[in-house]
Amino acid sequence: MNNPPDGYSTDTVMADFYIVTIIPLTLNILNLLGSSYIFYRTYLRWKFDYDNFNLLSIKFPFYIAITDFLFSEIILIDFSYTVSNVSVLETFGEPIVWPTPFCEILGFFNVSFTLLNMLLVGSISFVTWLRVVQEYYFDWGKCDYKIWFPVGFLSFIIPMVSVRDLGAKKYWCGIKDGSNSLISTLLLITILLTLLTIVFCYVHVLKTFHDVKDDNSSSIAHSEVNVEQRNSRNIIEKKILAKVLTYILVFIFQYIPLMLNDIFELVKVHYILLNAISLSAISIGGISNLFQYVRNERFLIIPNNSILNGSDSLNNNINLEEREQTKSL
Repeated sequence: MNNPPDGYSTDTVMADFYIVTIIPLTLNILNLLGSSYIFYRTYLRWKFDYDNFNLLSIKFPFYIAITDFLFSEIILIDFSYTVSNVSVLETFGEPIVWPTPFCEILGFFNVSFTLLNMLLVGSISFVTWLRVVQEYYFDWGKCDYKIWFPVGFLSFIIPMVSVRDLGAKKYWCGIKDGSNSLISTLLLITILLTLLTIVFCYVHVLKTFHDVKDDNSSSIAHSEVNVEQRNSRNIIEKKILAKVLTYILVFIFQYIPLMLNDIFELVKVHYILLNAISLSAISIGGISNLFQYVRNERFLIIPNNSILNGSDSLNNNINLEEREQTKSL
């Protein structure tokens, strides 16, 4: 074992250790709990409101929760070994990470699940743009494989092309420090393209909503019945897609620290706090995803009688009124 580097006392090393472990561990544990709650609510929707289960406003947070859960699980497994060996750090000033080949495997899944989260949000943003702006109905295929297959393929093939650059960092496993790796460049390009796609789609969908609202308020060419039917359909679609936009907005801010951290990694500049934030960025997005989910769908622990009986009450906590309104069109 080596002593702490010149200019670094053991206290400084320990302070860095606590910053880079406590923040990600805390946020990723909260993210796991939040993702589990969304799984539970999705199960309730599937059990008591199956006819309305395929709404994009239901599938989107559920799919994102899957990627959040996978990422946070890898982070907890990764840091569990480092934290369990904190005595070595206190004695010798050198952190211990998972040995080969376990560290390379964890690094691979760390990068893959990060990409999976980003590409999935970007894909659904694009699909939402197609639906609202281009008025094109995208067929997701059985079990939504047309979304999951290309996203999953890219998420795992990108780290595979540069697997030798994956391994031990200072406190965790990921892209090795000090390597001008292809994967760092690919990750940065993916983040930039995904972020630009999300922002582009988000702005255009909002603009389209605004234009449609103006057109509806000024149009007098339709009969009262047609206007009522069209307005009712628009209200339902806008309500569903507006929920999707709230989830998309969260991820616009989520990717910024990831992008900055990747840029600094490429130029070999390291900030311990930025490292901690970048490791927590996905989980911060997951926690925000939970807040938006509760805001959109309301908080629920135990199904009430109105849900079990299939009531269409406006106070229904799973928002069954969307199903009743859709059936009436």
